Amino acid sequence: MKELIILEEKRQKILVDYQKELKVAIILFVVTIAFGALGYFTETFFFILAIITFLIAIIFFGRANLHLNKFKKIVKEELILMLLKQQFDDVYYNHKDYIPSSRIVQTGMVKRPDRFHGEDYIKGTYKGVQFEVSDVELKERVETRDSKGNVSVSYQTYFKGRWYVYQFERRFKEVLKIVEGRGYQVNTRGLVKIDTESIEFNKKFSIYASTQEYGFYHITSSMIEKLLELEKLHRGSILYYYEGNELHIGVNDRKDYMELSLKTPINEEALKSFISDIDLIPAIINELRLDSSKFKSSL
Repeated sequence: MKELIILEEKRQKILVDYQKELKVAIILFVVTIAFGALGYFTETFFFILAIITFLIAIIFFGRANLHLNKFKKIVKEELILMLLKQQFDDVYYNHKDYIPSSRIVQTGMVKRPDRFHGEDYIKGTYKGVQFEVSDVELKERVETRDSKGNVSVSYQTYFKGRWYVYQFERRFKEVLKIVEGRGYQVNTRGLVKIDTESIEFNKKFSIYASTQEYGFYHITSSMIEKLLELEKLHRGSILYYYEGNELHIGVNDRKDYMELSLKTPINEEALKSFISDIDLIPAIINELRLDSSKFKSSL
């Protein structure tokens, strides 16, 4: 593929420049240590030299980091967009954008974060189903007190992974929530808990719906099989939320999606992990049959 050859040439050039800057920075850092040791045992003049070489080393470390950011920008703005256009219609990608936390919190599947970060926003259409995806990280403020009564504050991650939103034609009037694992503060007010005939499924997932009838309308034996298959495709835990004409899916797997190291050659083999990350988007549509008549407005 011609595009990959061009991107690989860019990567190689950036890698050479990065290694040059990094090499100088490391040498200067070693010299800084040497000057610092001489200053400790001899004259303070060497301390001054140590400070100067240290500051210069920081500059070169910064320049090396600029090359890393340049490569990341190429990957995000050229490589990923190229791969997305090969598979989806009306695709839009912005590595700095994200699904807002307010939209995630309103599902009642996770608690409101004290700190939030998002990136790698993707929007497009597959088999007539519109979707939005982004990486998200939700953190809560935690206070700890030591034996002397001193309070320290930290922010702990309780959800990090991907958040998917699928939009289909039909608008349902009820709510369905499916939760894998424990530790989530899911709002189940006004909902009934449902158990299926599958012991394996009941051990992995908790189901809450407006009514049992609505819950079993979606949670068929085929659906149970598909959800278990999707569960195997992901690490971590999964959340499902049906309401109106939207399906939200949160995958809490502590993973940074679609990242590539500067030292990794851009070729067909290296892109397998990228493509597998992208393939999860249509896999959900295919496995849950979101393009079927069940989700059409004509019903």
